[in-house]
Amino acid sequence: MLAVILEKKETMSSRNSRIIYLTILGTLLAWEQYKSSEGGSVFEGIIILIIGLVGLLFLIWTIIKDYKEYVLTKKRTSYLPTFIGLAFITLILSIDFYQDRKMNAKSLLTGYYDGGFNGFSIDLKENGTYIMSNGSGLGESYFYGTYTIKDSIITIDKSSIDNVITSDRLVVRNSQYYLPLDTLNKVDTTKANYFTQIDKQGKEINSELRFRVTSDNRTKK
Repeated sequence: MLAVILEKKETMSSRNSRIIYLTILGTLLAWEQYKSSEGGSVFEGIIILIIGLVGLLFLIWTIIKDYKEYVLTKKRTSYLPTFIGLAFITLILSIDFYQDRKMNAKSLLTGYYDGGFNGFSIDLKENGTYIMSNGSGLGESYFYGTYTIKDSIITIDKSSIDNVITSDRLVVRNSQYYLPLDTLNKVDTTKANYFTQIDKQGKEINSELRFRVTSDNRTKK
């Protein structure tokens, strides 16, 4: 009788430990997944991969342990750690699904500035939101907000974004687009659509910081 009581206590202690570890791993992974919408580096991606792999292996081990406990006790509560683990998986997949829908919503206008090692992109969505990103292959930072557009004037909800955007007004123009000098010290003087920042009087703020339009779906609406 005493042996049975001790075995049950040990089983409950083991179950509680699994719940604690799954909660820690699940919370960490959900938080890292949530933060990834704001950007990150290659190293942060590796961290997420490691946490995810450890969490998955621990969940598989937990399912096996819960099954053995259920065989012993015949209590459905034996599967509580498994349920918590699956709940965290559902939460993480929901976060990923939400971020994917936000990132891949249909674009109205997109533009890009190539600063060499770093670049800055503008993505105006058809639903009135925008995503701007600043970074390189080593990592990016993302910025979200809303905008309105009238004719070719775009008004965004912020007047400063990551020391690149310094005005809440942008305009789409078609004129000479200046590119960095090439190896022959020639300047590309071809005309192209581009975003540029303007002040309240409509004057261009920085002619060296222009975002070449990479897609324009305004005529399709």
